[in-house]
Amino acid sequence: RQRAWLQASLARRVSRSRLDAARQRAESLLERLEAGSLWSRLCTLTPHVLARELPVLVRAESDGAGAVAYVVGAIDLVYRDPASGEVVVVDFKTDRIATPGTIADRVSHHRPQAEQYRRAVLEALRLPQAPRFELWFLDASRVEVVEFEPAPGEARASVARCSEG
Repeated sequence: RQRAWLQASLARRVSRSRLDAARQRAESLLERLEAGSLWSRLCTLTPHVLARELPVLVRAESDGAGAVAYVVGAIDLVYRDPASGEVVVVDFKTDRIATPGTIADRVSHHRPQAEQYRRAVLEALRLPQAPRFELWFLDASRVEVVEFEPAPGEARASVARCSEG
């Protein structure tokens, strides 16, 4: 069923001249996903999923001098970590990973999007701390946790919670 949906989706989004290559790439990614550790991890997390394909509209960071801008997107997956209780935002990535160094480059490349999605979930759910952010690289069957500096006010909130307890 999902493969049929994928084929139809590609046909709507990809030009005819690139459709065969796109189908081959998609099939390859699906085969890697099903054969690798990410598929079993996703299945294990299913009862803990809070959202899939969550639409996002978040105000872009600005210095206040220009026009107001917004970031529009869809968060692939939001779940509650069954071990820690932490909210986790996941973005699936189809980047080709040739070497271990490629992962670090791709994490750096995707960091601005990760920051926006993380902030959107933090604000929408009014979480006491920013969610963890994971990039799931389907080509490499690998999860990378993206590290961030504490969000403004996040460190103060943590200190306040500690002093109240």
